[in-house]
Amino acid sequence: MNDLRSEDARKGVQEKRRQDDLVVDLSLLFARAMRANPNTCFDNVIDMMVHYLPEAFSAAGKLVEGWYVVDLEDEVVLNEHGWYTLPDGRILDPTVVILVPPERPVYYFAGVERTYQEVKTILQQKEAWFPYIRCVGTYGDDGLGHPDYAAAYEAARKKALALAHASKLPKRMTFLTAQDLEEPQEAMGLQVRLFIVQEER
Repeated sequence: MNDLRSEDARKGVQEKRRQDDLVVDLSLLFARAMRANPNTCFDNVIDMMVHYLPEAFSAAGKLVEGWYVVDLEDEVVLNEHGWYTLPDGRILDPTVVILVPPERPVYYFAGVERTYQEVKTILQQKEAWFPYIRCVGTYGDDGLGHPDYAAAYEAARKKALALAHASKLPKRMTFLTAQDLEEPQEAMGLQVRLFIVQEER
């Protein structure tokens, strides 16, 4: 079997897969309740943590600033991304469930994790924005001066390269940051798909 995980992922940066680690039903429920926007991942995860169910999120789990890789039919996309990790390591992501069709593989690479209290403190600062690793200024404009964030990026980049070259004809690769506009995402075929979850009667 061909192991497409990067060396960084095998050594320390843990690669998580949407198919294995994402809690889809709960992510969709939050996306629907919040009317999540598909291109504002940090706003979505912060709304989920701080505004919609703070009593649950304040106890455990973390907001993650990192990267994800989406393996599309003719393209591989590496994107700076924010999501929530439960204490058991599973992921809540109200953005990916409305942005990327369910059959598309998505791989997560965590860079920096922040507790509920840390997120609340950051939100009280004027001019603060997420990913905070880039806003704080200590680690450069791209945040890659932080060793964990840089390691997550490098693992995601290597994963994107491996996926792009795994097919007979190499796929095009696109690298996006959290500040990129919606148009590039729409142009590459990442479509808004809102799934309505209803209770069975």
